[in-house]
Amino acid sequence: MNLKNPLSWLSNGFGSGLSPVAPGTVGSFLALLIYYFLFYENIGTFKQHIFFIIFILISFFIGLFIYPRTVGEDHDPGSFVWDEFVGMWIACIPLALIDHSLKWLLISFISFRLFDIWKPFGIKFLDNKTGAFYVMIDDVLAGLLAAILVTFLSIFLI
Repeated sequence: MNLKNPLSWLSNGFGSGLSPVAPGTVGSFLALLIYYFLFYENIGTFKQHIFFIIFILISFFIGLFIYPRTVGEDHDPGSFVWDEFVGMWIACIPLALIDHSLKWLLISFISFRLFDIWKPFGIKFLDNKTGAFYVMIDDVLAGLLAAILVTFLSIFLI
């Protein structure tokens, strides 16, 4: 990975993907921190929620763009964590609609990591395919499952 290339900094999650231990988890945690400091208390209206979803969509397409330009011949290297960023942000979508507490932030993080590692419901099949779309989509689906779980839990635990 060429760290002189600005796209590589996005690709490896501003350096989080270079972690020698659990780069996906470190990348997801940094994405959570970005969400917390930029969005957590700033999504209160429908318009702000739509803006956050558009931000995620743009981030997904950025991932499709940067993946082939930064990973070379590698298939889904551990240092590429932009997909974790997008998946983590998707897992955070329901947080603006439920109680703003760190408990729900932590539940979103743990849920996303579990679904991203476990890869249930056919996500594993997509993860085994090659190409930018498949690298990104397995984390998108893990994020969606985490968002569904967080929503479900918030309904029954509040």
